[in-house]
Amino acid sequence: MVEQLVSNAALLLAGFYIISLVYKEPITKELSTNRKIGIGVWAGLLGFALMLFGIPISNNVIVDLRHIPIIMVGFYGGPIPAIVSAIIIVASRFLLSVSNAAVMAAVVMLLIGIITAVLSKRLEKYKIWGVFILNIIASGLVVINLHLILASEPNYWFNMFMFVSIALVIGAISAGLMSNMIKSKQLFQKYEQDSTLDYLTKLSNVRQFDEKINHVMDDGSRQVTLMLIDIDYFKNINDTYGHDAGDAILKQLAIILKGNTADGSEAFRNGGEEFSIVLLDCFIDEGNYFAEKIRKETEEYDFRIPDGQSVKITISIGVSSCTDGASTSEGLFKAADEALYKAKLTGRNRVCVADRI
Repeated sequence: MVEQLVSNAALLLAGFYIISLVYKEPITKELSTNRKIGIGVWAGLLGFALMLFGIPISNNVIVDLRHIPIIMVGFYGGPIPAIVSAIIIVASRFLLSVSNAAVMAAVVMLLIGIITAVLSKRLEKYKIWGVFILNIIASGLVVINLHLILASEPNYWFNMFMFVSIALVIGAISAGLMSNMIKSKQLFQKYEQDSTLDYLTKLSNVRQFDEKINHVMDDGSRQVTLMLIDIDYFKNINDTYGHDAGDAILKQLAIILKGNTADGSEAFRNGGEEFSIVLLDCFIDEGNYFAEKIRKETEEYDFRIPDGQSVKITISIGVSSCTDGASTSEGLFKAADEALYKAKLTGRNRVCVADRI
């Protein structure tokens, strides 16, 4: 029995490794409902595989580690994957045989799914120990069920001792493996996000701006209008109120800019107090209208800084379009930059449109 349980454990760990390759997202309670259902289905199928390689210890009675996938996905993913996996495991148990033992095992698996769904949120603060507690409860339920069926069997208590020991050890190893996979995926997501997003405003960064503008200009199938935006006298804001205030203003301006983009258009922080918006399927007159709308909204907005004060700022905007002679990303940027320079030179807090070439 020991060798067969160890083989069952190896299959279980291999299943968790495979899911880490299939799902690029970490298994967390923040996943979408569809993702949670998918993970529940996977865990249920893994439980079925464990049953196929389970240990028949009496007529119609199989011992295996099928409860562990329910606990793992329920603890880390929440109630939905716990219930889904339990239902699939219950249904698949009847594919192997239909008997009183199968019915009792189905009841136990459903109980484990429900208990995991109810307790996962409360136990998550204990991390791996929370999984261990759920595993003790689940193993206890399995032993009670087997006791009702097999108490008179030879070596019953030895077999149950080995089952519980291996289940607890493999459960702890599985929890450690799952925890490390989640942390690794979260760290990778953070690095991936940091490479594309500005750390302060959470807008796309200048690298993404270069990729976006080059892509849409090289494609040549869409009308592109570019806005370059600069906060007027931003150095004076930092000198007067401090850099924390400046950072707060940058973040609030980013929200305004992001709120004025849609349908593939995108806002970027190009660096310092400089921002940009790439508008797709937008002609120069419409771009000028959007720029003026953003300028006015910014001028009227009460920016809150950390000490509670309300601060007013203005912005200058330069607008260019690929229909005005700019056929490359460099030309589009240069035209918008020249228009921005003109806006600053002629008094700031205004929108200037690039001259037609």
